[in-house]
Amino acid sequence: MSSQIAEKVYAAAEETAVLVDRSTLATFTITGKSRLDILHRISTQAVSHLQSGQGAATVLTTDIGRIIDRLILYADDTAVTMLAGEGHRDPLARYLLRNVFFNDDFQLHDVTEETAVLAIYGPQAQTLLASAGFPADDLPLHHWRQANIGDTAVTLHKTEAIAGDGYFLLCPAASKETLWAHLQASGITPADEAAFEYLRIAAGLPRFGREMTLDYIPLETGLWADVSFNKGCYTGQEIITRMESRGKLAKRMVRLRTHVPLEPGADITGGGKSVGTITSAATGPDGTVALGYVKTAVLEAGTSLLVGETAVTVLE
Repeated sequence: MSSQIAEKVYAAAEETAVLVDRSTLATFTITGKSRLDILHRISTQAVSHLQSGQGAATVLTTDIGRIIDRLILYADDTAVTMLAGEGHRDPLARYLLRNVFFNDDFQLHDVTEETAVLAIYGPQAQTLLASAGFPADDLPLHHWRQANIGDTAVTLHKTEAIAGDGYFLLCPAASKETLWAHLQASGITPADEAAFEYLRIAAGLPRFGREMTLDYIPLETGLWADVSFNKGCYTGQEIITRMESRGKLAKRMVRLRTHVPLEPGADITGGGKSVGTITSAATGPDGTVALGYVKTAVLEAGTSLLVGETAVTVLE
């Protein structure tokens, strides 16, 4: 992407809305009477009572509370549509099916190749979607509704905001180019992966394989809203509940800014000691933004942070 095009995309993200192809997200449909009960018992969020049109984000964790994947669930009367981490389809399917018992009614269908996921982000996302035929008013986070463009069945989903707002549109993969052209004609500016990554990091949104890995616990990642502290047991609950009850995290994810490029995996130091790690970084018109994990005690003390010889600023 040239700098001129990049500036146009970033300006659109700040002023109107951008369009991103998120079809690499693992996408599944789950059927069977036990579909919500199983997802409820193996993950962090209370999801057993989701009604058609509702949705929720929940996290699969190991027995020591580390992140396996973050799932976004959309319920209807007969199935659940599930979005999960890029490149995690087969391991995730194996994990889920290991938790299905002989008397469970649970069928998992990988529909990633057949499904397109388009994201619209920006302060005017709702207005531009409405003009494109997708009224998005009064749609709570992770909830969804049915829509159609011509003969194409599309579902509209509220998702986490980037640059002010955020939505997903799901449709058959064969209809992706038609929907993309329709949204672009409605005034939404296309953005490539590099632009999306910059905007995501600037918004502080964790991504599977970067901030969401087996190295971190959901509370450290800031995924408090994805965890219920009132539901029944799930794998990793003891560790997560203990962290919440103590009110103290050893480290937490933070947004960082500096003036030179950074690399994921770089060591963050403070007071001459290693205090954290960069997990994502990108450079754009406003400089370099990054996400990383830093020891909470260091953050609370206001210690100056460095990556190599470069000073980095924590953005709250």
